[in-house]
Amino acid sequence: MFRTHISNNFLNESKVITAKTQWELDQKVKIQRKKWREKEKQIKEQKKIVKMKEKATADTEAALELISWYQNLLKHSLEQEHRLNWQMLYNNEDFLKPEPTLDTFIELVNVPKEDKIIEFLFPSVREKRLKKQREAERLYNEALSEYFNEKNEFSNDQKQINESVDLFKLSYEEAIAPFVERYFGKVLELSNYPPDLKKHFDIQYLPDTNTLIVDYHLPHLDQVPNIAEYKFIQTRKEITTKKMKKKEFENYYEDILYQMTLRTFHEVFSSDYAQTVELLVFNGWVHGVDTATGLDFNSCIISLQAEKKQFLSLNLEKVIPKDCFRSLKGLNASALHQLAPVRPILEINKEDKRFVESKEILANINSIPNLAVMPWEDFEHLVRELFEQYFSDVGAEVKVTKASRDGGIDAVAFDPDPIRGGKFIIQAKRYNHVVPISAVRELNGIMADEGAVKGILVTTSYYGNDSREFIKGKPLTLLDGSNLIQMFNEYGYKVRIELTQNKKLI
Repeated sequence: MFRTHISNNFLNESKVITAKTQWELDQKVKIQRKKWREKEKQIKEQKKIVKMKEKATADTEAALELISWYQNLLKHSLEQEHRLNWQMLYNNEDFLKPEPTLDTFIELVNVPKEDKIIEFLFPSVREKRLKKQREAERLYNEALSEYFNEKNEFSNDQKQINESVDLFKLSYEEAIAPFVERYFGKVLELSNYPPDLKKHFDIQYLPDTNTLIVDYHLPHLDQVPNIAEYKFIQTRKEITTKKMKKKEFENYYEDILYQMTLRTFHEVFSSDYAQTVELLVFNGWVHGVDTATGLDFNSCIISLQAEKKQFLSLNLEKVIPKDCFRSLKGLNASALHQLAPVRPILEINKEDKRFVESKEILANINSIPNLAVMPWEDFEHLVRELFEQYFSDVGAEVKVTKASRDGGIDAVAFDPDPIRGGKFIIQAKRYNHVVPISAVRELNGIMADEGAVKGILVTTSYYGNDSREFIKGKPLTLLDGSNLIQMFNEYGYKVRIELTQNKKLI
């Protein structure tokens, strides 16, 4: 008799095969292995089907959960605190780098331990130890100096961030327009929406009437989840999707937009502890492609205004968003899913008429013999270009004002950072004598009027002690002719300033 033992690890089965001849044994083994392969394939197919069914069920649950999130946008907002947590913006981190120790460098340099007897007998041994000791101390002092430099830099950066938060908070509470806009921008930015719903908005504050305008970019129909079920088809061994019925989806989409509108009102008014906003205007915009023309469009399809007192009297937990919108006299042209445009109740004015087109002066700076006598208008554009390079690393935009110098501003930088950033006022004074303190006082007043976070005064000449005393404790920076030359040099430009008064060369 011929005999062999075979097994299948996947099935966890084994069998002893016997036969009268080797040929017969090989055939029986072949037949058995084929049976196992068929059984294995069948089991794998069954497991695959089970996994696909489980996936279809899990995907359906996730889809329904996402739809539910969209259906309850307003409810979720009512359950959250929207007042900005200032402590969250402060940098309270500790400097974590450990202070270097001398022992570390003694070990690094491999300074031998002192042996008085050996060193007495062999002075050269003592000299070698002291030489290594001095090397270890040198390295230690260098590391210690670097450590304290890094620690001071960390502390200064931390102080600057925290002071900017203090200024942000105080300026919002005093209803200074740019900071009010930044405050509510931060509130809306932190609002918890579904991850696929991208938040984008523009805000303008009108302090004369305590009015806030919010232009909110609402999702297009294509950007709203529409799959209600994932279904496994047994005959095709595949998963298919089932979308909402057309009418159901249209009602669902419109409800989302009404909820987002009311939710924005709730988040602005409930977070406004400083009582800076009395009237809110919401304009809902949708971007898409016109399927009839193939052209892009950006239309305002919904617009609503409401006073704070009126809105806060509503019980948002029980309202039907569409009915509430209508009771507040909101504007929309037709059913929202048709994306028909309406005229906004109040539009954001994105243009500052003081700003003019920039002139390019910097490229030809090497041909300017003396900055102190160049045309004052060209000097202002030159300073704008210089600061444009300086602010470019943080994504800030620098603009120059028209020649009439309305408001006394020569250039404005806009830093988009929500904590460090804001509005910077830059004035350029092409003087040949000491800058009068009145110019410094003027800039300080302009800063307050413009709601700027910092003022920068640039001159070809120099400042007196009275000006430097005046700026102490104020967010003002004075750059004299030597500072200006240094800034140009840092960007690879060689310039010259020679004052005509006293022929003083800077």
